Amino acid sequence: MSGNTPGPSRALEIQAPCIAFLVTTPAFVAIRLWSRARSKSGLGWDDWSILASSVFAVIVMALMLASCAYGFGQHIANLTVPHRRMTLKLFFVSQAFYKLTMNMTKMSILLLYLRIFIQRWFRITCHVLLVIITSYMVAAFFASVFQCTPVSRAWDKTIPGSCIDITTNWYANAGFSIATDIIILALPMYPLYKTKIMLRRKIALMIVFALGAFVAVTSIIRMQTLDFSSTSPDTTYDLASSVWTVTEENVAITCACLPMMWTPLAKLFPSFFSVDHGADSYGNSAVKSSEPIATSRSQNNWTQLHAYLDTKSSNGLNQINDSQNRPSEDSTGQILPFSQVSEAQDPNANGIRKVTEYHVSYFSAKSPSS
Repeated sequence: MSGNTPGPSRALEIQAPCIAFLVTTPAFVAIRLWSRARSKSGLGWDDWSILASSVFAVIVMALMLASCAYGFGQHIANLTVPHRRMTLKLFFVSQAFYKLTMNMTKMSILLLYLRIFIQRWFRITCHVLLVIITSYMVAAFFASVFQCTPVSRAWDKTIPGSCIDITTNWYANAGFSIATDIIILALPMYPLYKTKIMLRRKIALMIVFALGAFVAVTSIIRMQTLDFSSTSPDTTYDLASSVWTVTEENVAITCACLPMMWTPLAKLFPSFFSVDHGADSYGNSAVKSSEPIATSRSQNNWTQLHAYLDTKSSNGLNQINDSQNRPSEDSTGQILPFSQVSEAQDPNANGIRKVTEYHVSYFSAKSPSS
């Protein structure tokens, strides 16, 4: 913007991550929504929550980029009064939307957990956390909007009035965010550990869910920049906390989408992420007969977890397409009835929904040659 005194600018430090995340974050969310939409289970509240979170994140980044046009990243002394006010106003609005996007992401993860795990204690914990996070999100949003009286004093300190201690407010938000990140990260580890699946797949699942640790790390790094940024007299130039704000919210959204990337990961690393149990779990050979053959494929060591993560799942099942057992065109086809086994019905469920698949194939008998 013209009118500002020429001088050094750090705008690129905030512009670069904003532009990069404006590409990657919507891409991850789009892949997640596409994979869920094409499954028969369809989109759930966890998907809509992450979509809302990504919209808020885009708003934050758009506001940051717009503020750079008015002088964000430059020394505050070099900005004209109108540009300084507009820069700080855009920053003020972005902080309110940041509170929404971070907490909506946490809610999305908890809603995902509720679609996977059935242990009573686990579900109660998720519901309690949802109430706490939702309440805190509303409180934090309004505390951010009304941090000053009048509101306009937040971006123009020449206006008479009062403001809350912004440093304390920022630290309280960061502390709550880190604490809930750690709880949400640790929550599924015990049920996953108790799941009776092959060790390498158990580890793979834990790694996918543990990637949320990156969010906690970025939150901790951001927390270390808050005191300097909140007390700096050169608020438009000292933008380290803003850089980590953008990074934190987008890393959180990306990590929340990663469990939905199980199928792409299985294609890239089939030996590690594949759900095929192999010959040690059940056979894969075709049986030819003139009578219908009912093959029971009981996945006693697998769970609804992959069924939800797999883009081709249907109501808690991963449909099995066995090319060797595919019937001829004139046959009656394949029937795949299923039932879900609750923890109370099967003590080996270990708190995660399990499924049993029955694969029925019909083969027409060949008439003997004359």
